Amino acid sequence: MVGVDNFNGTDAQLATFQSSTGATYTLLKNGSVATGGNFYSLYGDRDNYVVVNKQGIVRYNADPKYFYGSRYHLEELTGCIDSLVSQAVAVTPFAPKSLALSSVPNPFRAGTTVELAMPSPEATVRVTVHDLAGRLIATLWDGPLEAGVARMAWDGRVSGSATAPSGIYVVRARVGATTMSQRLVRLR
Repeated sequence: MVGVDNFNGTDAQLATFQSSTGATYTLLKNGSVATGGNFYSLYGDRDNYVVVNKQGIVRYNADPKYFYGSRYHLEELTGCIDSLVSQAVAVTPFAPKSLALSSVPNPFRAGTTVELAMPSPEATVRVTVHDLAGRLIATLWDGPLEAGVARMAWDGRVSGSATAPSGIYVVRARVGATTMSQRLVRLR
């Protein structure tokens, strides 16, 4: 797996990204320059996911299929990658360096994946979605979590299964005594 910097950032900016996200994969610098191919021009703009096989053939590219901000489709990526893997390898799950809450994509239309980075296991974790008035819209997780990155999908529906209207929502994660929140933007 390689992360491509389409903004041609400095070494310090890439190091900051890597330490703040806990990324353990290689970060390719200068993805928008002509030397060696221009990732931006070849495979689409930012927030894109591309799977290339060993022969260099693009097997999956979310850019032509989805709008910017809604290209993260884990089931499609996993399905494509699984079809290319010929041998399973045991991988030790990585533990993030710090507690963090994020969502991909954000803003979103159909759904988003909320990611909670957990540096250590916790017995009491609750992840919820609220409207701006503080009313509970959906509960994404309620229980213990192991160390690592937990991913929870929110399909933009209220707990009673009605579709939530477009607007701004708040995802809140309570991990033990710590509470974090992040705004989510649901588009039409």
